[in-house]
Amino acid sequence: MYSPEGSSPGATVIAASQNEPFRLRSYQAEMVEESMKSNIIVVMDTGSGKTHIAIERTRAELETCHPHKLVWFLAPTVALCEQQYEVFQSNLPGFGYQILCGRNDINLWTKQSDWDAVLHNVRIVLSTHQVLLDALTHGFFKMSKLALLIFDEAHHCTLKHAAHRIMSDFYMPQVETGCSELPKILGLSASPVMKAKATTQDLQQIEQNLSATVKTPKLHHSELVRHVHRPELFQIDYPSELPDNERSHLLLALKQAYISYDLMTDPDVIKLLKQQQSGYDVSKQLQKLWVSQKTYCNKQLKTLVSKAEAMAEELGTSATEWFLQQCIAQFEKTTRVSDQQLLDWSGDEKLHLLNILRRLPFPNTSHSPSDILANISRKVEILVNTLVAEATDNPGFTGLVFIEQRVWVAALAEILSVHPRTRDLLRIGTFLGSSQFDKRKSNISSFAEPRNQQSTLEEFRAGNLNLILATSVLEEGIDVSSCHLVVCFERPTNLKSFIQRRGRARKQQSKYFIFTPDTEAARSPESWQSLEAQMREAYENDLRHAKAAEEREEIDEDGQRHFRVLSTGALLTLDNASQHLHHFCALLGSGAYINTRPQFEFIKTASGLTTAKVMLPISVDPTVRTAKSLESWRTERMAQKDVAFEAYKSLHLAGLVNENLLPAREEADNQASQFQIPDNRPSFVPVSPTLDPWPMVAQHYQDNPHVWFRTLLEVSAPGEGPIRMVLLTPISMAAMPETLLYWNKTMRYTVEYSLLPGTNLSDDEIQILRSITCRILQSVLPGHVAKDKDDFLWLLAPCDPLGCIMNIAQLREWDASNTGYRSVSEILTQGDHDAANWGIITQQGDLRKYMPKALRVPQNQVSPGLREAQVYAVRLPKRKDFLHPVYGITNENDAYTRVETLPASQCIVDNLPTPYSILALLLPSILHRFEVCMVADILRTTHLKPLSFEGSNLPIIETALTASSADDENNYQRLEFLGDCILKFIASLHLMADNLIQSESFLTGKKGRIISNGFLARANLAAGIDQFIITKRFTGAKWKPRYVEQTLADKPPPVKLQKSSKLVADIIESLIGASYVIGGFPKAFICVQTLLPLENWTPIPDANRILHDIAPTQCTIMNLDVVEELIGHTFTKKALLLEALTHASFIGINVHCSYERLEFLGDAVLDYIVSRRLYAHKPKISHRQMHAVRTAMVNASFLTYSMLETEVPEVLTNKATLQPETHLRTLWQFLRSSSPQLIASRDVALAQHADARTQIAAALAKDARYPWHVLSLTDPPKFLSDIVESIMGAIYVDSHGDIPACEAFFRRLGIFSALDRILRDSVDCLHPKERLGHLAVEKGVEYVRITDEQENVLGDKNVYRCQVRVGGQDVGGVVEGLKRLNTETIAAWRASGVLEEGGGVVMEESEGGEVFHDADEYGGAILED
Repeated sequence: MYSPEGSSPGATVIAASQNEPFRLRSYQAEMVEESMKSNIIVVMDTGSGKTHIAIERTRAELETCHPHKLVWFLAPTVALCEQQYEVFQSNLPGFGYQILCGRNDINLWTKQSDWDAVLHNVRIVLSTHQVLLDALTHGFFKMSKLALLIFDEAHHCTLKHAAHRIMSDFYMPQVETGCSELPKILGLSASPVMKAKATTQDLQQIEQNLSATVKTPKLHHSELVRHVHRPELFQIDYPSELPDNERSHLLLALKQAYISYDLMTDPDVIKLLKQQQSGYDVSKQLQKLWVSQKTYCNKQLKTLVSKAEAMAEELGTSATEWFLQQCIAQFEKTTRVSDQQLLDWSGDEKLHLLNILRRLPFPNTSHSPSDILANISRKVEILVNTLVAEATDNPGFTGLVFIEQRVWVAALAEILSVHPRTRDLLRIGTFLGSSQFDKRKSNISSFAEPRNQQSTLEEFRAGNLNLILATSVLEEGIDVSSCHLVVCFERPTNLKSFIQRRGRARKQQSKYFIFTPDTEAARSPESWQSLEAQMREAYENDLRHAKAAEEREEIDEDGQRHFRVLSTGALLTLDNASQHLHHFCALLGSGAYINTRPQFEFIKTASGLTTAKVMLPISVDPTVRTAKSLESWRTERMAQKDVAFEAYKSLHLAGLVNENLLPAREEADNQASQFQIPDNRPSFVPVSPTLDPWPMVAQHYQDNPHVWFRTLLEVSAPGEGPIRMVLLTPISMAAMPETLLYWNKTMRYTVEYSLLPGTNLSDDEIQILRSITCRILQSVLPGHVAKDKDDFLWLLAPCDPLGCIMNIAQLREWDASNTGYRSVSEILTQGDHDAANWGIITQQGDLRKYMPKALRVPQNQVSPGLREAQVYAVRLPKRKDFLHPVYGITNENDAYTRVETLPASQCIVDNLPTPYSILALLLPSILHRFEVCMVADILRTTHLKPLSFEGSNLPIIETALTASSADDENNYQRLEFLGDCILKFIASLHLMADNLIQSESFLTGKKGRIISNGFLARANLAAGIDQFIITKRFTGAKWKPRYVEQTLADKPPPVKLQKSSKLVADIIESLIGASYVIGGFPKAFICVQTLLPLENWTPIPDANRILHDIAPTQCTIMNLDVVEELIGHTFTKKALLLEALTHASFIGINVHCSYERLEFLGDAVLDYIVSRRLYAHKPKISHRQMHAVRTAMVNASFLTYSMLETEVPEVLTNKATLQPETHLRTLWQFLRSSSPQLIASRDVALAQHADARTQIAAALAKDARYPWHVLSLTDPPKFLSDIVESIMGAIYVDSHGDIPACEAFFRRLGIFSALDRILRDSVDCLHPKERLGHLAVEKGVEYVRITDEQENVLGDKNVYRCQVRVGGQDVGGVVEGLKRLNTETIAAWRASGVLEEGGGVVMEESEGGEVFHDADEYGGAILED
């Protein structure tokens, strides 16, 4: 079924691969936990990750200590301080920093205000020991201000070292007085003492000095051994004596100049003698000089001779002569200019020494770079051979050579750079410690030293250099990439140097060379052998530990344990548990920065056996995140099986693993098979036709034929008197809002409905009303009314303005007077000249009907003659649909609005007044509105009865049931847009509260199913809601009045219709949206419960309470004020905010869970806030616009942009000027992670944001279109936008579901202002890919990747290139980007511009290239549900 990597039964913990995400290892976590309990000195090898321990310990302290306290990190060198500053700032960017060292002119900070200013808002200080000691000594800083004091290279805390004096002078006295404000101490060292065979007293002394206990990983020591690679140790002997004939003549001359130095010519002596001649008593000074011979010039000669002799012995005479020439040439050069190095020399001293040096026998021939190779020592030759042997055929070679003397570094660098065997093989850099020249006169012997290059380490890490020549400064702490080779050019002087240098060779199969002389003249054999034995013992002890661990795992050990699930028979055993556990963790979700594999820890018991502990990923609930083995075992292999068994069993008991011992999954509901609608729904499904309400009406009539209900219809139009008529129906109609009817393009009729009391009608009254109804309908709809039927389901009754129906006599009179036709001559004879009161006109031999408007009679006629008179009339429309607007202007439409002139002699006039005929023409549209209202009312009173909707709510219910196919304007789509986010919100909140320990991946999967179109479509069909969907557009073309007998007649069952399953699902969401509009979340929740009964929904108030109650509460969490200011919300549960900032890669202290669950909830809250605001906007915007705008507001690029642009200032002090400077804090700085890859990705995203932010801001402020193409340039990693959503979720939980509190955060990010501008200025948010699809019309759009030969021509293979092709033609040219979707977005934007301008289409066919057809991928954002 599955095969998880690394889960074989015998698998052991191995070193992480180069590309594996960083995760705090068990032994590092053990040390952090120990440090939280008490003061400790962590002793682990170089390269084992002590800095990670310091970082996580610092983070934990700053999250819990008093906000005014800080952490001080002490390192022995400035270079180490600078390196650790970069590491700390990269991993903990949300805190204020200062790095303090001598070069900052700290000696000028002589006032308390200076120190207060420098440390204002600073939480982490990095400095050398002396800086802190001086600050404490002068009272500028108090120990009580510290929360944590970290000593890197803690073995220096001895004797008179500044580290020891800090502790002895300022820490220990307060310990003795019982002070409670002392900082915690954390020491870091590869070796706590300087020798291997440390006595108990030695260890106790270092512990006493630091008031701490030495700790090494005990529980996980074997893991530590395995993760720290040991290099192979080699000792190389070299001859130390040079033959006499190889002595340097230049060196001999220099030595002779020193031996024969005439003190009487020395400037210091001459100066004193002049003072004596002037009467000053300087006899003591002269006596001292004669005895010591220590004048400045003489000391310079002595030092130069000493260094030259040592170099001749170690490097050879040619190297010595190069050294002397370099020193003297540089000295001569500096005497000619005002050089900083010689400011402390007098002019006489410079000239005197220069004259002596000029007399030395320098070669007359010009110097060649290769001269240094003429007489190199055997030791150098051996070094060259060693380096060549190791670097040849090793393209990834990296090496480090430790050299004792600074000047030797320069000479060896020169030798290796010109040597024919190494100059093309090695790329050499040098690295020296800081010199102390600033406190003494310059030394001429140092002029040949290389200037220390700050970029050397960066170049080495980047691979531009592969060999560094360095002094011992690189022993301690400086982060040098793991090397294949480490060479000690001189033997280490103590065990500390041996161990720390060895720690630099951390590559697998690396080598460690120690050069030793073949004679021990300089040191007694016993002394060297003792030190060598200590070194060898330390090296072999570590090998024995590793070997012993490997041998233990080869022991044949077995065990038996079973767990069987009774309901299914599924079986868990020791052998299969590890595979199950790895599979469970793999399904939690993975990413580039997350290691989801379970982490095993092994603990040695007092009896020598092994127990195990496992920690699952941080996304697993804390209650089941860890487990311990039940038994103790001889091997780690069996201990791992044991703890995997116990962990998986706990997961099953907690419900995270189902009865089949597989990760829990949503059980498929039984309706899936009933309706054959999977979650990935088919396009069409069989649904019931729309419910016909008239049979119910007919049944009411049959049951109570004399009971009728009245509705007064009042039809009016501007400039016309109202038409009133009573509509009688066998049932009471619901109150309806007024209806707008579209007579033509400009004229509108408004129909108002008034419910009147019901009445009982006699048979005679019913019969006369049927006659009247028939008469009215036949006036304009003769072809629609049956001649042999009059049992209408509704009746029309003339009435007075108050809606009172005439009595039967009046009705008969009305019927008689309005029946039949008259000629115009008859009407004129009767004296009725007002044509506006006439009935509908027809002409002889013409079926067209006209509405009379006026009568024209020639003015010279006393009495109107029929032959000359004319009737002005407007043709009666043939349309039967007046519910929908009339679009466009055609000749046909003109005919129904234009006044025509008709000869009166040809006209026949209906006795029924025209207003009644107009009403008859409008009646099908009015009755359709009644029909739709009845359908909605039936749904309201049946399926939606639990929602207790009022009759006044029917209009919005009707809208929710109306498909766009039935009405272009008033349909469900806007409500569906709103309901979609409401359902997503309710589902997300319910799932969070109902699955308190399930991971985000489970919640996302289950939510995806219960809000999927497939699930909603099944629910619709199961509830029978499909029969209420209005899908057919009213046209009136085939309209006929409904008759009682005909309606009650037996009919075959209705045939199912094929309808879009998305339509069926959308109706559920539109009804939820309608419920929300009517009654907010309470109504919407009941609607969800009613329509989706398969889920046991958690009420929103209950869910809010549950989530708040189970949220972690840690009173120790502090120092989140800056984050809360950024967010605009003060948390009552600080741990919630910390959880919202915790990435799944984080392994450290103060952790409950990672932010994924909160991000899951926050995503739904975010969608709800935006969607609600868009729906409520006035004037209304279409659902398509709402989709586009919402996507523009909540896409990852924009959320990240908004988050990065939201800043709060924090004032720190510039330590150089002591002036305040503002640092900006943003949310990303507070994200907790343990992944270097994440940090690297973050830094790239910040750089991309910096490049594009100005352009994005300008576009958001002014452009008429949303800047999709510019945002595509940023391409931020998902975890940055996740911060916004997780914090949104945290605010929601902390505030008990207070949406205004969440909106405040939204407003703080500036998203509301961007949204307001989009809505105010009608910014077009359509995605470029969708716009291009519209512009292409029927032509296909393709995105062609430019690859192969084209790519080789264009260059960088890491850049994605694509070309848009529309209808087979290239448009817009080739576009470059980092990823496919971003590049395609930019390409679509460019191509759209070309097409909109109407040109620029390249009429060429592209060949080759990978083709991606356009789809709903728009930059990774779904534009429409």
